[in-house]
Amino acid sequence: MNKVRGSVFFSVFVAMLGLMLLAPITPSLIRELGLREIHSGILISTGSIMMAIMAPVWGNISDAKGRKPVILIGFIGMAISMLLLTITFYGGLHHWLSGGLLLFLMIAARSLVSLFIPAILSSSQAYMGDVTEGKERGRGMAIISAANGLGLVLGPAVAGVFTFIGLLWPLYFGIAMAVIALAVTLLLMPATKPASQKEAAKVSLFQPGLRFYLFAALVTMIGLVTIQVVGGFYLQDQLGLPSDQLAGTVSFGLMFTGVAMLISQVVQSKWLKWEPRPMILLGSLILVASMFIFLLTTYLPFYYLAFFVFGLGSGLMMTGFMAGASLSGSNEQQGGVAGLVAAMQGISAIIAPILSTTLYQMNRYSPMVMIAVMTALLGTVMLARSRKRPSPGEIGR
Repeated sequence: MNKVRGSVFFSVFVAMLGLMLLAPITPSLIRELGLREIHSGILISTGSIMMAIMAPVWGNISDAKGRKPVILIGFIGMAISMLLLTITFYGGLHHWLSGGLLLFLMIAARSLVSLFIPAILSSSQAYMGDVTEGKERGRGMAIISAANGLGLVLGPAVAGVFTFIGLLWPLYFGIAMAVIALAVTLLLMPATKPASQKEAAKVSLFQPGLRFYLFAALVTMIGLVTIQVVGGFYLQDQLGLPSDQLAGTVSFGLMFTGVAMLISQVVQSKWLKWEPRPMILLGSLILVASMFIFLLTTYLPFYYLAFFVFGLGSGLMMTGFMAGASLSGSNEQQGGVAGLVAAMQGISAIIAPILSTTLYQMNRYSPMVMIAVMTALLGTVMLARSRKRPSPGEIGR
């Protein structure tokens, strides 16, 4: 079981790392290539849309064909598509490509990256659902969410370090990690039989039990993306930070978030072993508290505290919605369920940047208020559901 969990953790971590390596270097590459800011937005949005569309598709394929083959396809596609993207950027930087052809190839290669990465995320979560049951599933999903959180935070940090060598070095690193993860998956991850020898069981977006956890996933991921997008602007405006200090300050804050997410998930998997509902309820309370710290303080150490508390809440909520969604589906639906959960990540990446920056232009405090209100609403719904006496078949849902 340790070998299984280790290989699944590494798969999810590498997939998220590869996705997040692209975010911090895209604006710089766009400027170096002589393109406009809107082209950066098109690249990011296209990738997010592709991820939201393909995550459920790959999840259903893994139900029908098995988890390991789909994960392997995902890493092969991730390595090849990142290589194509690197070649395209390289050609543009050396003036071999330009204009509309360069932009078209960039969009096509970036779309391919987001086409294959959901294969890894959806199938890995479904794999963990296959090998765990009941309360053990909460521990399993804590491993998945820990890998997610680690990739979310380390991706931009690693990219920042490699850019000191060159703008394309984060992509070289991402390709190498995809190849390593392909080998690890091939050698260490045991193969599992398809969930269904027939057509995979269909999963409905509005399936009772599941829809609540998808809502929890959307709220949690919108919060995470919002902090990543406007956190830097907020700290700079609140503290009057010079631009040359901003990147390091924000990276340090996000590091606190990542560490806290890991701590909360280790505590859940090793000691608490709670069911999904109390995890989400406690996580929502902690996350709201972090927003109050963001809103009320004007000192950098307390902002770091806010980032840390935010990570604790987000980590519990992420583990809760993954475990709850998995428990709400049958064994034959694990791939489809995992695909919908991964799709929420893509949808949040579409919604949150536009919504949070629009709100920030209106009032710098409004994105944090939005997160607090959405999370408080989620916690209220969670509390109301917890007071209803569940039937035996609804436990964990």
